Amino acid sequence: MVEAYIHIRVEAGKGPEVIKQLRSLPEVKEVHPVTGPYDIIAKIEVANTKALTDLLVTKMHKIDGIRDTTTSIILD
Repeated sequence: MVEAYIHIRVEAGKGPEVIKQLRSLPEVKEVHPVTGPYDIIAKIEVANTKALTDLLVTKMHKIDGIRDTTTSIILD
């Protein structure tokens, strides 16, 4: 299993809808609005790195309002 934090920047005013859509994805275990250079942090769990790529490319990056993401894979 691969666990990671996805740091997300969103378009102005789109945060609540992005959070709602992220919470509907089964791979997303936690979603939090945050301060700092990112607007949202999501913790995800997937089977492997291919599943991580699929989640990012086919699901998360298609959510209206997401500008960009940075992924931090948990090492332990």
